[in-house]
Amino acid sequence: MVLLSQILLISSSALTSTNYIDAICQHVENGTFCMQMLSAYPPAVSANDLFSLATIVINLGISYANNTGGFAADTAKKEPTLKEQFKSCQDEFDGIQLYLRMARGELKESPTSANYDIFLCTDITMHVKDLVGGKRDNASKTFLEMTLQMERLIDVAIGATVALGG
Repeated sequence: MVLLSQILLISSSALTSTNYIDAICQHVENGTFCMQMLSAYPPAVSANDLFSLATIVINLGISYANNTGGFAADTAKKEPTLKEQFKSCQDEFDGIQLYLRMARGELKESPTSANYDIFLCTDITMHVKDLVGGKRDNASKTFLEMTLQMERLIDVAIGATVALGG
């Protein structure tokens, strides 16, 4: 009996987190990507409420922006001919992290302000795509793919703020 109640409790919490994921992904342009990503991310699946899930989504964006900026910094050191381009990209991804951190801080009090801050990140990714989009070297191609993934994460983060009322 105890085992059955634990299974039902786990199933109930999984269903609840799925409802939170659905609430966010319905506001995301690529809802399939959103559902797949969040459903496969253990912290998202274990979220207890919509606010927690939105915070998890923004934290994921911050982490990804940090890693992408780190890639840009490493590339700037390794590739002298690309130093200026990738230093600029690193600075842009530092800006994305800043806006996402600001959004995380505003999420509870003002989902609309958080939404705006996250939306500003889309302008930054457009600028980064201009910096690397036409380049043929492997580092630029890789960075462009990383930037496109960042855009998808930003879209999910915007969906999270909209789901909270932003």
